[in-house]
Amino acid sequence: MLLCAYLKETPMKTANKLKKMGLHNKLALVSVLLVMLQIIFLGMFSVSYLEQEFEQQLGEKALAVAQTLAKNPIIQQALLDKKSQPIQSYVEPIRQAIAASFIVVGDSQGIRYSHPDPNKINHAMIGGDNIRALRFGQSYISKAEGSLGVSIRGKTPIVLDDGTIIGLVSVGYLEHGMMLSISNYRDTFLWVFGITLIAGCCLVLYIAKRYRDEIFGLEPEEISRVYSERKAVLESILEGVVVINEQGIITSCNPIAIEILANITEQNLIGSAVHDLLPDYQFIFASNSSRIWRDVEVDIEAGTIILTKTPLMIGDKQHGVVVSFRRKDDLVDLSEKLSQVKQFSTMLRVQTHEYSNKLNTIGGLIQIGSYEDALDLIMVENSGYQEIIAFLMRIVPDPIIAGLILGKYDVAKERKIELIIDHESSLLQVPSKLPRSKLVTILGNILENAFDAASSNKAQPAQVTLSFTDMGEDIIFEIEDSGVGMSDAAIKDIFTFGQTTKHAMGHGIGMFLVKNCLDQVDGTLAITRAKTGGTIMTVYIPK
Repeated sequence: MLLCAYLKETPMKTANKLKKMGLHNKLALVSVLLVMLQIIFLGMFSVSYLEQEFEQQLGEKALAVAQTLAKNPIIQQALLDKKSQPIQSYVEPIRQAIAASFIVVGDSQGIRYSHPDPNKINHAMIGGDNIRALRFGQSYISKAEGSLGVSIRGKTPIVLDDGTIIGLVSVGYLEHGMMLSISNYRDTFLWVFGITLIAGCCLVLYIAKRYRDEIFGLEPEEISRVYSERKAVLESILEGVVVINEQGIITSCNPIAIEILANITEQNLIGSAVHDLLPDYQFIFASNSSRIWRDVEVDIEAGTIILTKTPLMIGDKQHGVVVSFRRKDDLVDLSEKLSQVKQFSTMLRVQTHEYSNKLNTIGGLIQIGSYEDALDLIMVENSGYQEIIAFLMRIVPDPIIAGLILGKYDVAKERKIELIIDHESSLLQVPSKLPRSKLVTILGNILENAFDAASSNKAQPAQVTLSFTDMGEDIIFEIEDSGVGMSDAAIKDIFTFGQTTKHAMGHGIGMFLVKNCLDQVDGTLAITRAKTGGTIMTVYIPK
């Protein structure tokens, strides 16, 4: 009863253990068992096939010798004379030469006329397989047990010229000797198949480990959960998200991406090439580019989007990119407000820093009793800054553009750069349909580059001249810096994304954005060399 209970309980325990095994362990176990079954089956088949082939070859060899001896006149004549000595003397050296177990010549009654054991001559042949040769005159291969044991035999009748069957020749190899020869091959097979089995098991275990590593050790239910979580996360994101593989093919997307793209369905989007969707921005999605692009303006049929690209890394290899994007229209108002706040913040920070120095100077003058000098300094500072504000309010009524210029004026003062605004400038008729955010991007980036160029030239005072006009059909901005100028190669690549002559991080994007904004407002940019050696950038924007 205890044994029966154990036998019933063991399969259940085994099943429970199998359930608790990880997926990769189950695959390894099944694969190892499969390899073992294949090797065992192949080994048994190979040994069996070898035995059959060896037996067949020995039989054919024995039959060929028997057919040759059956035509020998010495043997035929000795049988007619009923003399065994000539036959025994003739065939025994041949038997030894071919390593046969026996060569037996018998008469038409099956009486031996030769045998390896002379004492068995003149006795009847044993085995019961002579009828086909003696009665029907057939040559054949048989397997039977004779006086020496089980053997493979080649038998053929001895036939005279007139067709009379006077006897037969039987050449044989004992099965025991054949098995001894096969055993040598069997041992070799066992070694080969044993090594193959071990190598196969090791390979299976290695593949199972690699498989486990590839799926990060997750079980099927965990993979299902991760997939469901990933799908839920993608659907909850308020930005469009698409995944692009190494070949530039879109493999996944979320519903917001379909909504933003508007003119394409999910079935058409997944499986399409990103180069067909965004042909002008192929460099961003290059599969061998591990660079991260953030907040890049991209024009599509559905409008302008703000795009961020992040390489998709699995281990230390890149397997595509993940792209997130959102409508720029949703951010225009916020961008304009943030732009103004940024300009005001910059202006206040610069003014705080500058007036702190001035207050310290005024305080020092008062303490030493130089009241008139302190008063003069106060009047100069107040009148100078009020003048620039009043001047900008008069020639640039637009608060966003005026705030940008004033902010850059303060930045220039802080960086010890003289920003000269041409007093003949005028910007009174900026069309309301012209996006202010585009003007801020264009003018702001060009002025920043001019400041950097002027600061880098230590041979002369840093100076940037700004002039603008809206007379005529175009709005024109001209910015001249006191830098060392730009090479022809630098001018050629100035609009290329990521190209820059600066060594600090975060550069190489500004002029690319300028080019995008100019294209959107049908504007152009001309670059020339100033007489002082610096660079003049002239922007033309149709009204």
